[in-house]
Amino acid sequence: MNILQVHNKYKILGGEWTVLQQEYELLKNDHQVDQLIVDNNEGIISLTDKLKLIFRTHYNKKAKERILEKLTAGKYDMMHTHNFFPLLSPSVFEAAREAKIPAILSLHNFRLIHPNGLLYHNGKIDHRSINGSAYNCVWDGVYRNSKVQTAVAAHMIEYHRKHKTWHNLPSAFIALSEFSKKMFVDGGLPEERIFIKPNFIEDPLNNGSGLKIHEKKENMFLFVGRISTEKGIQDLVKCWVDHKIKAKLVIAGDGPLRPKLEEKSKANPSICWLGQITREEILQKLSVAKAMLFPTRCYEGQPLIILEALSMGCPVITSKIGNPQNMIDDGESGLHFKAGDIEDMYEKISYIYHKTARRKEMSKKARESYLLNYTPEKNSEMLMDIYKAAAKLEKKLTA
Repeated sequence: MNILQVHNKYKILGGEWTVLQQEYELLKNDHQVDQLIVDNNEGIISLTDKLKLIFRTHYNKKAKERILEKLTAGKYDMMHTHNFFPLLSPSVFEAAREAKIPAILSLHNFRLIHPNGLLYHNGKIDHRSINGSAYNCVWDGVYRNSKVQTAVAAHMIEYHRKHKTWHNLPSAFIALSEFSKKMFVDGGLPEERIFIKPNFIEDPLNNGSGLKIHEKKENMFLFVGRISTEKGIQDLVKCWVDHKIKAKLVIAGDGPLRPKLEEKSKANPSICWLGQITREEILQKLSVAKAMLFPTRCYEGQPLIILEALSMGCPVITSKIGNPQNMIDDGESGLHFKAGDIEDMYEKISYIYHKTARRKEMSKKARESYLLNYTPEKNSEMLMDIYKAAAKLEKKLTA
């Protein structure tokens, strides 16, 4: 196949960028793959550019023309978009339709149904834009604490709801899990055109790195992620401080809450703050940790760190919320606890700490879960099936 990947690159790179590049490397082994990438760092320079963007986020005619020219010249079989916000806009799917090329949109976040893409605000899950208008979120400034930017994102959502864009375009959508699919269907997207395909990672045990799963674990639990409220890191630190857990808590990552939490925990020698570390260092620590802790308070997309933990046979203790609860089988590849519940969290940590035999069983199940669901080979097979289905759907939509 001849495939065009389309992506609006954020100023701060995240999971979407990683997934895009992984799929590029995966596909190019057997297909011709090109990329059209716009960059937020380059696309908005002056105040005039920013003002223009307010009126183009919901529909960018120039972006449509650019994509149409690329598609026409390249004779592509498929256009796969990973993100169109804010510089490209959904107009890119009109370009694909005019070029008679099937198009797919990967739903990495909840941007089509919530202004900040998280369904989360001010410490709580936020369904206002699912159950009602996205404009309900404007006065709270849920996107970047800005009423103006929230209004722009809300207008994009409501404009395309009014014009029933997602009932006609693109050919198909990719959701990361059954949970995500349900949220999008509740938000108005067509159920019959949403396919489920999880993310994937290369097997770290078979890439020549020398990594291995250690049978004997260190007296250590690991947290990896952004040090911010929605990630639940404040609950984790409180749990360690209040219960004086004897095992070490190793925290890798950075974010706005770090200074406050580091100060709060400085008297506790069991809590170790590493800041940002390399992926190789993360994988090494996963190989010797008793479990990885994922205390998120929001739905999440599909965190690659959970896939990395599973690949290294590291059980995951996660909040019972959103996509993470779908990724971890409770009592099999890890344990669930109620989001924000310190006592429930402590109970699950204690269980892993004391039940060595059960932890070893969970370690095996974690590795099995990775091999069954999240390898490149499995992902390639699923992606090709979705591409074929999208081509058939495009014929129906244009018949």
